[in-house]
Amino acid sequence: MNKKKNMILPNELGKNFSFIRMLIIYLAICGIGVIVLLVSFNGLIKRHDNKLTGDICSLVTEKMNSSISYMTSSVVNMAAGLSAHNYSDLQELYDILSANSNGKGSGYVSMGFIDEEDNIYASKTELEEFEKWNLLDIAKLANPVSISAPYRSGKTGQPVFTLFTNYNYGGKNGYLFLTYPLEEIQHMAYVESLTKDSEIWLMEASSDNIIQCAGSNRYFIGVWDNALISLRKPINDNNQKDYVAWKDKMNKGERTATVTYNIGRKTYTQVCSKIDFMYGWYVVVRIPSSSLSSAMQQFRLSVLIFLGILFIATIIMFIVSHRCEAREKKVLENLSIQDPLTSVLNRRAFDFTADQYLGYLGKTLKNEASLLFIDVDYFKHVNDRFGHDAGDKILKEFSAALQEIFGNDGYVSRYGGDEFVVLVQNGDKEVISGQLELLQQKAAAIKPSDDEECQDFVLTFSCGAAVFPTDASDLKSLQAGADSALYIVKENGRNGFGWYEQS
Repeated sequence: MNKKKNMILPNELGKNFSFIRMLIIYLAICGIGVIVLLVSFNGLIKRHDNKLTGDICSLVTEKMNSSISYMTSSVVNMAAGLSAHNYSDLQELYDILSANSNGKGSGYVSMGFIDEEDNIYASKTELEEFEKWNLLDIAKLANPVSISAPYRSGKTGQPVFTLFTNYNYGGKNGYLFLTYPLEEIQHMAYVESLTKDSEIWLMEASSDNIIQCAGSNRYFIGVWDNALISLRKPINDNNQKDYVAWKDKMNKGERTATVTYNIGRKTYTQVCSKIDFMYGWYVVVRIPSSSLSSAMQQFRLSVLIFLGILFIATIIMFIVSHRCEAREKKVLENLSIQDPLTSVLNRRAFDFTADQYLGYLGKTLKNEASLLFIDVDYFKHVNDRFGHDAGDKILKEFSAALQEIFGNDGYVSRYGGDEFVVLVQNGDKEVISGQLELLQQKAAAIKPSDDEECQDFVLTFSCGAAVFPTDASDLKSLQAGADSALYIVKENGRNGFGWYEQS
């Protein structure tokens, strides 16, 4: 019987499916929103990283250029001062200067001269470096100053670079040169390093050779290396084209260029900036995004945690709201299908239920059902004698007795006033007659009140019954048959039950 009842109750499966579908749509919208937020946030972080790294690189480059500019001014001023003394013997001048200063307290490693016959006045070690690094060719580019690329000094073992400027001696033109340690400008990069993970290089665009000026490992500072080798691990394949494009911009002499790439799961932002006084050389700043955007990433994490909490709270509210709505709908449905006094089905709900059920039985052609029309005998006298509250009590208790006897096997309805109708999943007249006899016993025990004057009161009922599909093939005809049987019972004095018999 439960299976058939489910056929006529609201489609709970459909309701649940509708709720699940709404929940899936909500989850999809939230998921799309989170993805859009993350993409936007990641784009913002990337732009922030690029700008911050670019600012650091520009600042370091500016300080390096300023430092080199100061050195060039120093060498020009020194050449002008020496020219004013009009020394004609450069060897003698070199010996005097080398013996007295040797660069102590002046910042430079060594100094020397080149005469107009290209004779070089310098130490043996420096002469070897002139030949190894083609420094004489660089000297001839002085206008008024030229600067060599960094190279490793044979004298100190550290990276150095040499500045050349025009020099007049005894009416002749030559060159004065000063060799400075690279650490003079490396220091400018080091003090600007934001975190221990920051790396700042001097990089020659044409060769990829670098000299590290700042980094997490102090043992690499001042060490020559190759840019790609220094990465230690290869750049991810999907970033290779971006890195090559970045290198091409350096090779074309562009003043600045930015690239973002991944090595494994770690993201780096790398910016280069051209050094004006060192041809082909760039300042390169490379910083992990985790170091640059730690605050923004923490903020992003906080936002995601907040969204997660909000999302969970919304889901809980969504589910609670759905359940409350379902309960409210259930209450409304009960109000629309139940008799408010007795809580059994009302007439409209019963007619719909019985029609659906009999239609189902009509298709199966395997089961029978019985329809019972029941009237409480002389109910008006109860109201007149004991009052309407007593009448309501009788109706409630009689309905409860009907529900107790027939509720598991059928549908009980208050059809109106003192009239009840029951549709039973059974066509066995003997079984149902036994149930009606039990109902007579229970009805007799129902009293209008507990007062002593009510103890002699005996409640009776009259019932007419018809069997589906033996007596009728539809609800209307079945009701007519049961009503006809009820009429005969009433004509015979009430307080009994009878079955419809076709004439």
